[in-house]
Amino acid sequence: MSELSPAVIVSGSAGGIGQAICRRFRGAGYFVVGFDRVENPEVDEWIAVDMADSESVRDVAAGVCKQHAVSVVVHNAATQPLAAAGETPVDAFLETMRVNVIAADSLVAGSRKSLAELHGAVVVVSSVHAHATARNINAYATSKAALEGWVRSAAIDLAPAVRVNAVRPGAINTAKLHEGFARWGDDADARWGMLEARTPLGRVGEATDVAAAVHFLASSDAAFITGSTLVVDGGATALLGTE
Repeated sequence: MSELSPAVIVSGSAGGIGQAICRRFRGAGYFVVGFDRVENPEVDEWIAVDMADSESVRDVAAGVCKQHAVSVVVHNAATQPLAAAGETPVDAFLETMRVNVIAADSLVAGSRKSLAELHGAVVVVSSVHAHATARNINAYATSKAALEGWVRSAAIDLAPAVRVNAVRPGAINTAKLHEGFARWGDDADARWGMLEARTPLGRVGEATDVAAAVHFLASSDAAFITGSTLVVDGGATALLGTE
C-alpha cells in the first residue's frame, strides 16, 4: 500500500529514461506516480499532465502529496526543438523553458511540504548539452544550462530539509536517440560507431545507467550531497574534441 511505502513522482515517465527510472524506484519499494501525456506500465499510478502548464503541474503534485508519502521528486520530462540561435520560434523556446526548467520549480511548489517533512530529495535529469553542445539545438541547450542553475539555487533554498541534485547524461540508447540518428539514413550505423569510438568507455549509455544515478542521488547513500551534478556520459565530455 502506498501509505506504508515511500512515494516518488517521476515526470516524463513514459520515455526510455523515464521508464528505467520508474522501474528502479519500484524495485526499491517505492510507490511510483508517473506524470506524462502517455501511460506506461512501469508506474503504480499514472496522471496525464501537460508539463508546460505550470499551475497544473503544481496543483497535481500537491494533490498527489495529499494521498501519498512523497519523499522524492524526479523531473525527467523535456522537449527538444531543433533550431539554431535566433531561429527557434518564440513559442517553441518558451515551451522548452516551461517544460524543461519551470516545471521543476512547479513540482517543488506542489510537493515542498511533503518533501521537507520526510527529509526527501529532488533529482532533475539534465544533459551534456548544458555544458558542451552542438549546432541547431539552442533552446534545449539553454534550458538544460538553466536547469542546472536552478538546482544550485534550489539546493540552498530547500536546505537542510530537502536535497536537490542533477544527473547529466550523455548519449543514451533510447528510441529518441535512434530517431535522431535516423536522419543520417545509410550513414546512421557509421555515425553510431563514431559515437562509441569518441566515448572513452567505448559504448553508448543505457537508460539503466541514468536510472541508477538518479536513484543514488535520491537515496541515503547521497545524504551529504546537494547542489551537485553527477555526469553520466562515459567520459565523453572529458575528452578533448580537438585532439
